[in-house]
Amino acid sequence: MTHILSKYTDIHSHDRSRQLSGDTVVNITPGTPMLPGGTYSVGIHPWDTAAEIKLSTLKQLVAMACDSRVVAIGEAGFDRMRGGDPACQAAVFDFQARLARRVGKPLIIHCVRAYDMLLAAARRHRPTPGMWIVHGFRKKPELARQLLDAGIDLSMRAEHIERYPDIPRERIHTETDAPDTMLNTKN
Repeated sequence: MTHILSKYTDIHSHDRSRQLSGDTVVNITPGTPMLPGGTYSVGIHPWDTAAEIKLSTLKQLVAMACDSRVVAIGEAGFDRMRGGDPACQAAVFDFQARLARRVGKPLIIHCVRAYDMLLAAARRHRPTPGMWIVHGFRKKPELARQLLDAGIDLSMRAEHIERYPDIPRERIHTETDAPDTMLNTKN
């Protein structure tokens, strides 16, 4: 299976200086200007669910999701340490999951201490492999297997991939926005 994001060596970065690199997907929020030739993911982060989400923000997200420069939706997700209440996070996540499916683009997922919520969402939406990707993954192999079995891929710094020798390589992606220091990628 060829993954939609397989041509990118960095599927999740916040480094706007790399938006024209051709090998990096830069994460932005709805309404952020995009450069011609840039490659982006756009979404509403769970941290941003603590405040009321305006209809205009949702409309911007939908419009940007249809733009060819946007190759993924997100960061969407769940965070028990920061953000809105769990019900609000779930509602915003579900909106973005449905949008990602409708436009045929992968969903980049932020998850902190809420893998039960993510697995519940996977049971509701039934993602296919390659279409939901948890970024910054550094958890136990047992959790990795649960996520993979639920149709969720993983993304991490390249040097952490060796911790998961039993995971098919096409289900693991590399990124620079990981919980620790930045990955050295080609410029």
